[in-house]
Amino acid sequence: MTRFTLEPLYGSIWVALAAMIAIVAVITLVTPPTDDPRKRTWLIVLRSLAAIVLLIAAIRPTVVRTDNRPAAATLVVAVDTSRSMSLPDGDGSDRWTSQQTALRRLLSDVGTLDEMLDVQLLRYDSRSESIAQARQRDAIARLADTVDSMQPVGDETNLGLAMQGAIDAAAGKPMAGVVLFGDGTQTAVADSESQTADQSTAARRSAEVLDALAVPLWTVPIGPPSSDASARDVALTNLPDSFQLFAGNQFDVSVTVEASGLANRQIPVTVSWIDADGTKTEARSRQIDPRGARESIALTIPMTAPAPGLYRLQVEAAAQDGEWVTSNNAQTAFVDVREGGGRIVILEGPGRPEQTFLRRSLRRFPDLELDYAPIRGDRTWPVSLDTVLKPGRYDIFIIGDLDSNALGDAQLKQLAERVSQGAGLITLGGLQTYGTGGYADGQLAEVLPIQMDPSRRRQPTRGVMTAAERAARSEAQIPGPIKIEVARRHPIVDLGGRDPASVWKSLPELSGANRLVGAKAAAGVQTLLTTDQQQPLLVIGGYGKGRVASLAIDETFRWWRAGKAEAHQRFWRQLMLWLMSREESGGDRLIAELDLRRFESDRGPEFRARLMRVGETATDVTLTATVVDDQGNETTLDVTATAGGEPRISGQIPPLEPGFYKLVVRASDESIEPDEVAFQVTETSRELARPMADPVYMKQLADLTADHGGASFDPQQIDALIDAIANKRRSAETPVIEKNRLGDGPASGWLVFTLFAGMLSAEWYLRRRWGMV
Repeated sequence: MTRFTLEPLYGSIWVALAAMIAIVAVITLVTPPTDDPRKRTWLIVLRSLAAIVLLIAAIRPTVVRTDNRPAAATLVVAVDTSRSMSLPDGDGSDRWTSQQTALRRLLSDVGTLDEMLDVQLLRYDSRSESIAQARQRDAIARLADTVDSMQPVGDETNLGLAMQGAIDAAAGKPMAGVVLFGDGTQTAVADSESQTADQSTAARRSAEVLDALAVPLWTVPIGPPSSDASARDVALTNLPDSFQLFAGNQFDVSVTVEASGLANRQIPVTVSWIDADGTKTEARSRQIDPRGARESIALTIPMTAPAPGLYRLQVEAAAQDGEWVTSNNAQTAFVDVREGGGRIVILEGPGRPEQTFLRRSLRRFPDLELDYAPIRGDRTWPVSLDTVLKPGRYDIFIIGDLDSNALGDAQLKQLAERVSQGAGLITLGGLQTYGTGGYADGQLAEVLPIQMDPSRRRQPTRGVMTAAERAARSEAQIPGPIKIEVARRHPIVDLGGRDPASVWKSLPELSGANRLVGAKAAAGVQTLLTTDQQQPLLVIGGYGKGRVASLAIDETFRWWRAGKAEAHQRFWRQLMLWLMSREESGGDRLIAELDLRRFESDRGPEFRARLMRVGETATDVTLTATVVDDQGNETTLDVTATAGGEPRISGQIPPLEPGFYKLVVRASDESIEPDEVAFQVTETSRELARPMADPVYMKQLADLTADHGGASFDPQQIDALIDAIANKRRSAETPVIEKNRLGDGPASGWLVFTLFAGMLSAEWYLRRRWGMV
């Protein structure tokens, strides 16, 4: 709308009228000094014209134009550049192409809406980055060319970071809205559990911030939803990355099979051994039959460890027709199988149920030879064990509920020597063991991994124990019922299942146990089982080259009687195999450790290595670490050496291409054998492991700003999105008033000045010419 008005000086028309009257009076009263009418007329006319120009400038005629225009604002457009955008979109194309097409349509038309709209283009995956900005129509349309030169290579999708980046991109300027392209599947992983919760809600909080700022969020979800039955995928997860086993050991392979879009379809799952030469041997196979469109199935497959050696254990689900991603169909674990088998002897009195059921459990393992050396109370003590204690005769000695006098100090010393040379030793609980049985002051006090109290010593009873004597010895016992708890995870106490601790809790309660003073504070000593009051029940350790285990119980036979024969067999089998490990039999040796054995390329774990030296500490030995690929190519790693004590180094695995590698640690002393740890860098990214889009989540985010026009649009609804943006811009229009006053601008100001000065100059020139000056 245009209108004409007057805006006189000082805002008063009366001042202008007074000035007009004064000017007219001056022109009328102050007449030119001449009697020539023609000259007088010219001079008065020139003065009058100058006065009119001055009066017009004083009343300031003004043209006022009022128009409604949108205020200047920024529209942020965010595009997804993560790897999941390379997956199909369900319409025969990939998501990246669909996103580019929709983006180009949007940018080609949004620039025609108004001249006050600034467009910021943003990319996001694991980070957020502003990549271009434009305001003019043609420049906005060319923003799509910036995305054409990019590729979806990001390994994560962080929607929260994307929306926070959109807010930051406006740089404090008014926002016209945020357009968010992407598949909506959040795959960002935090470094801690608390940060994981923050990651899952960050996008929602950012949408709430936009709502508080009255800024609409428009989402454009790309890709098929997870409910789309045509989007099929089977993935294996949760397989442990490594196992340490003994030959012939029974163990469970637990893995989770996640199936999408494969309802009522049988999926074969195979378990194979891959030896050091790369030979693959199928060991087990199973069929799973998912019933729902999206199902997670926990699968446990019992296995038996092969011959000693280093293996890869591969669990693989057969690829299904229509699968977009097959790199997540298999997982691999690294397996170190150690030598098993050996000869075991039990030293105990006759008629004990524990030894009866122990022999029954171990009888099914042909690689274990179990003998019984009865210690009778009616024979001369100490009994002769010359054959039993002969070097190399037995690999494991088990001492049951037996007083130390039955063996004698000389033979206990021989037994300590056998353990020091590499044999294993198990001591069981009972009324005549440990401190009560006289072992606290004997030859085994240094061998056992537990502390013992000599004051608990009772004189040996060779016949039937009286009630009074039994009561006196019971003071060193923990009364039942006793529930066994796992103090720390270890191959010995792994009874199978996904949660070994729950298996132990399912075992029957014990009627009692020895009250052990406690575990020794020594290297290698570990408490594996305790009561619910944290009293130790199983303590393991080492002595010389041998290994030792002290049990506070002798009632594991109750497991068998309660129908838990498999748990009984597995526990004793694994305890025997652990005792027979030869890993401590060498001299100086390197030990390399890796936090993870299977990881993605951008998640390189830390590694550590140390030199264990028999004898004096090595201070002149330096350690180095390299990574060796399948082709034998070596890459030297940066390491940090620890000063003082035994040589130690640490470092981090750098980013590597997917494949199998070895971490090799060497010492500067060539006589020390290198140590190596195999590991795998996986090609299955979190992006490709979750191929389904989540348009529902994208819609939920947009709906948080629905009061301000936020909504979700299909890629084929870009025209509707442009209309929504246009409507939002119209609702943001404000009245804009433009005033063109005479004399305000340089053009009209100079015109007034020129006319006024010209009239006065002409009048002065004529007076001078006519001799009136």
